[in-house]
Amino acid sequence: MNDLPKSLIETIAEKLVAQLREGTAPWQKPWQPDEPGAFLPFNPTTGKRYKGINALHLMSEGHADQRWMTYKQAASAGAQVRQGEKGTPIQYWKFSEEQGQTDADGKPVLGSDGRQARQSVPLERPQMFFSTVFNASQIDGLAPLAPRPPAAWAPAERAERILQASGATIEHGGPEGRDSAFYRPSTDTIHLPGKEQFPTADNYYATALHELGHWTGHASRLGRDLGHPFGSEEYAREELRAEIASMLLGDELGIGHDPGQHAAYVGSWIRALQSDPLEIFRAASGAEKIQAYVLGLEQVQTLGQAASPQRAPVAADAAPFIVRERVGGKDLFSQSFGTLDKAARCYVGKSQAANRSMEAADGRELAGVVWGPDGDFACERFASPEVEQAVAAAQEQHWQGFDAAKVEKRAEQEEGEAIVKAEMDNAGDSEVALARLQVVRGGGSEAGAILDAAAMRHLGFTLPHDWNGRVMVQGMATGEVDGEQQEASAEQLGLRPEFWSVYAQQRDGRHQWLADCGTQREAAQLAGRLALIDAHSETDEREKAVKLARLHEERVRRDPASAAEDLVAAREARKSAELAAVTGSADLLRRVAQLEQGSGQAAPGTGILLAVPFREKDEAKALGARWDRAAQSWMVPPGGDPAVFGKWHRKTAAEGAGGQEPRDGAPAAPRQPRQYLAVPYGERKLAKAAGAAWDKVGKSWYAGSKANMARLARWMPGKAGLQQGPAMTVQEEFADALRSLRCVVSGEHPVMDGQKHRITVEGEKHSEHSGSGFYVAHLDGLPAGHIKNNKTGEAMDWKYKGYALDPAQKARLQAEAATRLQERQAAQAQLQEAAASRVVRQMASLLPMAEATPYLVSKGLQPTPGIFTDKAGKTSYIPATDADGKQWSMQYIGEDGSKRFARDSRKTGCFHAVGGLEALARAPALVIAEGYATAASLSKSVGFATVAAFDSGNLPVVAKALHGRFPGKPVIIAGDNDQHLEATQGINPGKAKAQEAARLTGGRVLLPIFAPGEQAADPKGYTDFNDLTSKSRLGMEGLDRQVRPAVQSEIESRQANANRDTLSLAREPLQRRLARSGSQ
Repeated sequence: MNDLPKSLIETIAEKLVAQLREGTAPWQKPWQPDEPGAFLPFNPTTGKRYKGINALHLMSEGHADQRWMTYKQAASAGAQVRQGEKGTPIQYWKFSEEQGQTDADGKPVLGSDGRQARQSVPLERPQMFFSTVFNASQIDGLAPLAPRPPAAWAPAERAERILQASGATIEHGGPEGRDSAFYRPSTDTIHLPGKEQFPTADNYYATALHELGHWTGHASRLGRDLGHPFGSEEYAREELRAEIASMLLGDELGIGHDPGQHAAYVGSWIRALQSDPLEIFRAASGAEKIQAYVLGLEQVQTLGQAASPQRAPVAADAAPFIVRERVGGKDLFSQSFGTLDKAARCYVGKSQAANRSMEAADGRELAGVVWGPDGDFACERFASPEVEQAVAAAQEQHWQGFDAAKVEKRAEQEEGEAIVKAEMDNAGDSEVALARLQVVRGGGSEAGAILDAAAMRHLGFTLPHDWNGRVMVQGMATGEVDGEQQEASAEQLGLRPEFWSVYAQQRDGRHQWLADCGTQREAAQLAGRLALIDAHSETDEREKAVKLARLHEERVRRDPASAAEDLVAAREARKSAELAAVTGSADLLRRVAQLEQGSGQAAPGTGILLAVPFREKDEAKALGARWDRAAQSWMVPPGGDPAVFGKWHRKTAAEGAGGQEPRDGAPAAPRQPRQYLAVPYGERKLAKAAGAAWDKVGKSWYAGSKANMARLARWMPGKAGLQQGPAMTVQEEFADALRSLRCVVSGEHPVMDGQKHRITVEGEKHSEHSGSGFYVAHLDGLPAGHIKNNKTGEAMDWKYKGYALDPAQKARLQAEAATRLQERQAAQAQLQEAAASRVVRQMASLLPMAEATPYLVSKGLQPTPGIFTDKAGKTSYIPATDADGKQWSMQYIGEDGSKRFARDSRKTGCFHAVGGLEALARAPALVIAEGYATAASLSKSVGFATVAAFDSGNLPVVAKALHGRFPGKPVIIAGDNDQHLEATQGINPGKAKAQEAARLTGGRVLLPIFAPGEQAADPKGYTDFNDLTSKSRLGMEGLDRQVRPAVQSEIESRQANANRDTLSLAREPLQRRLARSGSQ
């Protein structure tokens, strides 16, 4: 998979780094005050703004129109994406899904409109999706952007309300704040120049809100790390978040955006994104949180003004936070601080008090509670006695959730900090880690030699190639052992350690000595360096995160300056990373009921369990089958007809085992069935605290051995209503990714064998082995793949959302894939043989080309021996043979230049020799091009036979085959320079494949050079050497000058090497005689 394109993360980071250098990144562009919402991208179909990294990615595309939508959304609006336009990929997470409601009998519940009622179901496993969107400027038939209605408020007035609602201390002028604006964390104050120094009110408020963004990072608010000096990398990272947030706020309020004050951080931003592409994702997310927090301040003030008169007044200096929830046993939404769109918010003012307001689902005020600095009640008032009773019933449940949300938020923050803090101590250790990573990935002896050299250079010793990552430090001393003075374990000798030895454990359990250290501290430091090297050479990202989090926890534990809360935070970060590793595990072997129950029957009172393959789940669901979470299986619904589901009835355990009894003759002990739970993702911490455990195979929570069933009752399947269905297999998840790019998944697709596969896409004639779609996917380690729709230009890198497959799962899937591959290859070989026979028979009805066809005329060529036409003389027929001379296919070129090959024929490894195979055998060199016209132009220039490989993908295969047939001939690859594809899709296949072919054969690459300005003006029309002769003003003379000297140089060089080899062979007998005489 090393040849796959870069991930979306790397692609976005690289693009933004390039724009940062040019000063054109989205947050570097100044905006003048305008209508609110006039700059940021949004979807006109949904009316929602794109957020986070998606907003930055879309803005970096440079389109003037703000509107972006999917292909289907454009079609539904009566518009059409223009042919050849390239979409822009985005990604998003889904935390809930809509499901149809059913009654106790499994029948649909109809709503007032006569359709099945829908209900939102929180997901246990949030799903990440990719989508491709197009800008309005890429779409024909879309109505112009309608002017926005005028805002009901003045931008400056709204900005002032936000500053007032924040309660932030803002100091103007003075000796420190006269000429600069900054936020001081130590005093929690914002310093600004005097208002009279700003040219406009918009400039003043843009600056003030930028500093308010820093103010939100205080430990009592969003809790970002602000304790770093100006000029440090961490300071620049905080500025990046504040600057992006300023851009978002400037667009929201219509006050503009002035980035001129922050140009000094560009270098630091570039370094941060180059070293860690994920930093821009974290920065974009952090900026959205800042904006949501700041805008939330305004909402709190508005709510306070509109408070019910029944509610008693609360302390004026208390900054409130609002938690929306449903009472009376309904779902509880208690989420992280600072995330407005997740329905929870915390605002802390000067006195560090918090005002809590509870609202019912319809928005009615339920209660107001003011909490003191130490968490005690300051006062409490309820809207009515009825509300007081309802609140009391929900109080304990609410605060359990609220506390868990705080712990969860802190764990998420600290997990990221742990990874950031666990950096390599020096570049040398990074080099060792990178070298070991290649060994772990199976790089062979060459990678091992590189690791040995790097480790010796930077560590002073070599690492065992089968090191399992574990390190042992042992105190050593010199003492008497069996009557002799030896070095041994100080503990065994009962002596004080004189020095400390560091060992690396190998896979077989043995330890290899690495080094001796004079002090225990030095040994611990070396062990820490080795642990970091192991973590950074981990191939699995989740395991890497776990190792780094453990290292961070150990560092905090050993640091005497660490506070108790630091250790708690580090521990939570480690647990969070471990949980992420467990909850992401693969879901290929689904938990089935017959493993827990002897027969295929469900427990009394439930339906009959069914064995439904994942690919057939939709069919079973349409017939009424329901998912039984407790049994982790599909089942016949209560009152349903079992005969309808006959194809999925399970065999009894006795039938499945052939009726055999246990070997000892005793009945097997019944296994206690697990009680599975319906736990939404946002409540997983609460469930775990109550004793729930995660089934990493079934991908669901269940009641553990020490569970508190009373506390888990709220998540029992019967009480949870609708629930998320079973998790996807790796194949089904990849199939969904294929469908998202409009590929038609049918037959054997997807085939996840690491090979390239063609697939039909929507809007074209179906074919099982061809089509405009392409994908490659593998099952090694963490399953991953790449998909591309060549019809629309959409592309996607995919990674399995589960964890790495265990050996049994991988072996089974690979065996199935190998069997399918063998069957497919056998069927394909039969089709190709039949096509070859058909093409050979067709040759009898064709005529050798005597006069140029319209295609050859357009290319400025005359017929060469070995090509044919029909009686009409319009179509060109180009035979395709392999290196042994067998004809497998035929290329048909119409008078309009359209090209195709014989149906079901073999093209891979086939070529056409311009002038014939016998002439190619006499040629002094192998000159290989893509198309026939290019090869014919080259043959005319060099004066001997050349080769047409038909396309860039076939170049490496053809070059390798002919090099094997004619090993003494030099190889020259005359590639196409596809600059138009490099500009639109980021790839240059002609150049890349030419270089690959040359690398495989030790050959040389030649690319055409056109007259100045020609290729830049029309990159699609100027790509190959035939274009040089037929379109460029350089003409045939330009081709001769570029090709002839290079080819002649390769021929002479090869001849000189051959002469030296012959001379060495002639001298060898004389040298042997001299050697023998010398020995006598």
